[in-house]
Amino acid sequence: MTEQGSPPRRSARQPDLGRRGYDRQPSSDRPRTDRPRPERLARGERRDRPGRWDEYGAFGPDTDAELPPWAGPSVHPVRPGSTRLRQRPAGDYEGVDRTDPWDGEEAPQWPDEEPPAPDPAARPATGRRSGRRAAAARLRKSRRRVLRWCGIAIVVCVVAAGIAAIVTHKSPSRLPYVTSLLKGEFKSVPNACTVLPAATLGQYLPGSHTQVQSADSSADSECSFTADKRPNFLVLTVGAQSFQPFAAASGNGSASQTALDNYIGARGLLLQPPKHSPLPRASITNLSGLGQHAYLAIQLEHIGGIARDVATVSVLYRNAIVTVSMSAQESGGYGPVAIGTLQADAQAVARSVLQKVQAGPTA
Repeated sequence: MTEQGSPPRRSARQPDLGRRGYDRQPSSDRPRTDRPRPERLARGERRDRPGRWDEYGAFGPDTDAELPPWAGPSVHPVRPGSTRLRQRPAGDYEGVDRTDPWDGEEAPQWPDEEPPAPDPAARPATGRRSGRRAAAARLRKSRRRVLRWCGIAIVVCVVAAGIAAIVTHKSPSRLPYVTSLLKGEFKSVPNACTVLPAATLGQYLPGSHTQVQSADSSADSECSFTADKRPNFLVLTVGAQSFQPFAAASGNGSASQTALDNYIGARGLLLQPPKHSPLPRASITNLSGLGQHAYLAIQLEHIGGIARDVATVSVLYRNAIVTVSMSAQESGGYGPVAIGTLQADAQAVARSVLQKVQAGPTA
């Protein structure tokens, strides 16, 4: 059984003049056309309808030998909306030249190359992909903007810190005291026991003598020489000391200032001995031509029934102090020695020791 479709829609074009109800001959007010119109298909005789439509199932029996014109495929192509397309008559194609343009010639040979792959970047981004790319581009621009401003902020902070450091920078203030030896100051002093040659020592202490070293270092050395031969009992004490910078010293605390403070302090003790001291006050005389500062002190000591005359010479030169004392006993069978001799000997020894000190290493 053949399924029949719904009849075609009624066309909106002008009715065919060959249909029923219209004259085959055109009226005088209508334009004539030389194109012949197809003859109308003759309607078949009407057959009796079946009693019931569902007697043979969903459709009636297939009693038609041929399908009606409207049941088959459309003769003319139809657009969407059942509008028939305009076709070119078949006779118009008869005079068209259909010859092969390469007939009689060798067909061109094209190189076997694969067409280049299309560039994905050249394809226009449309739709959702275009929106994603635009969002990614905005995100990249936003990141670049953030990084740029962060870099600018860091540079500004660094410049501001540099300017603040320059403005608020203060040169380190110099310490109010000296912490090292100044140029020309002595680093050490010679050994007091070997500073005098044997001939010079025998000149001041005739006969045999003994020595005792009470201090021995590169900065402080002291040695005592004793000659005991009647009628003389002589004692020669030689000392040399170099001082270092000291913050508690007066002035700038340099080594020379420290030596000056000790020089003044020793002189003050000679002028004013401590209470209950067995040593009497000394008579002090300043000396010239010996170092930077020098003085001579004379004392008459009486200790345990023994009387002694003592001549002390102290010389200051830069940061070094040379101290020489010469004493002679006047009791127990030992005769007195002239005080002038003691003073001259002390000054001569002090001058010799100072020369040795000045020859020593300096800063």
